[in-house]
Amino acid sequence: MANINQINGPAQSLTASNAKALESSGAHSFENALSKALDKTEAPEMESMPINALREIAFKNPDVINSSDIVEGKTDKLLQMLDSYSSKLEDPNVSLKSIAPALEEIKTNAGSLQKETEHLTDADAGLKKIATQTIVTAQTEYLKFQRGDYLS
Repeated sequence: MANINQINGPAQSLTASNAKALESSGAHSFENALSKALDKTEAPEMESMPINALREIAFKNPDVINSSDIVEGKTDKLLQMLDSYSSKLEDPNVSLKSIAPALEEIKTNAGSLQKETEHLTDADAGLKKIATQTIVTAQTEYLKFQRGDYLS
C-alpha cells in the first residue's frame, strides 16, 4: 500500500497545480492551454523535418515500342521464315510433309503482321508497303502449298 500512495501522491499534486493554473488564467484559460499544448506537440515535428523533404520524383521514360517498330520486327521475322521455307522447298531431301508445320507458322505470323500493319500511320507508308507485300507473298505461298502446286 505504501507504493500505491507514492504513485498517487505526485499525480494529485500535478492535477492540483494544473487546476490552479487554469483558474488563474481567467476566461480564455482553455484557449491558452490548448495553444500551449499544440505549440509543444507541433513544433518538434516541424523542426525535425527538413525543408526540402518533399521533392518531385524523377521518372525515366520507359522505352516505348511504337507500331512501326513492331511491324518492322514482324516483317523481318516473316521474311526470314519465307527464306527458310524457300530453302526447304529447293532441298530434295526435305519432304513436303515436314514443311507443312513451318508453313502454318508462316500463315499465323502473316495474320499477326496484317493486324499490326493496320495501326500504321501515313508517315510509315514505305514500311506498310513492304509489310503488305510480305503478307501477300506468305499467303500466296500458303495457298500454293495447300493447292498442291509443289507436288511433282
